[in-house]
Amino acid sequence: MTENDRAILKVSELSPQAIGWSRTLDLLIIVVAAFLIWSVSHISFLLLGGDWDFFIDWKDRQYWILIIPITTIIMAASFQAIFWNLFRLPIGATASLLLLLLGTWIVRYHSWEGLAYFPISLVVPGTCLMGALVLDAILVLSRSWLVTGMFGATLYGLLFYPANWTYMAGYFQPVMNMGDMTSVADLIGYVFPRAGTPEYIRIIERGTLRTFGDTPTWVSAFFAAFVCIFLYYLFWGLGVLACNARFFPVGERFKSLYGAKGAKDKTAGGPVTQPGASS
Repeated sequence: MTENDRAILKVSELSPQAIGWSRTLDLLIIVVAAFLIWSVSHISFLLLGGDWDFFIDWKDRQYWILIIPITTIIMAASFQAIFWNLFRLPIGATASLLLLLLGTWIVRYHSWEGLAYFPISLVVPGTCLMGALVLDAILVLSRSWLVTGMFGATLYGLLFYPANWTYMAGYFQPVMNMGDMTSVADLIGYVFPRAGTPEYIRIIERGTLRTFGDTPTWVSAFFAAFVCIFLYYLFWGLGVLACNARFFPVGERFKSLYGAKGAKDKTAGGPVTQPGASS
């Protein structure tokens, strides 16, 4: 037993067995909190931007770069505010997006490749982990949510495309398909049709993307960074609001039911006598 453990036992007046149970409870709380963060982040991502991250031919150079950072910074800012205000831990954004990425990989592997036999290489999830690391790093260095929102959220939106370029570059290569020029991603969309509405089988990259190449990419990236600043401040505030506990006033009758100290005995009209108390 360490000196710190002995000091805790002396102050808390607990037995070593109680300390062991307390630490076991802490571990269970961490596991439950991890599943809670995972589920909340994943559900939010599926509702707001999941369609744009499912298929490789939907990961275009315009809307995908805009939508995914905007939808993921919501959870990153909220959990960063909770971790920072309650525990002073600058890991909220990284933890939430890491759990989101792990959960998304599990779902893509078991649901898409395992159940639907869809190639896993064609449903690789995008990652915002690089931007989350920068977001937490700026928070711990500046210790200011204003500075983090201004610079961290901007880099969060700008780093999404470079972080995913390593596996996306090959799918942007031009190919000829039945006399028409298309991209490898669009050709994959022809070969692997998806069941569902016609929205899922339409060509995403069109118009200016095919005319100007990568120029709209950085326009979308900078616009995503601009929107991320405002969303970061908004959901940081919601995260801070979630940290503030509110207590409702408890009446004397309710206190007397649980034998609370100072509760009034409604029948006798005097204070409740505690067991063993002197008269």
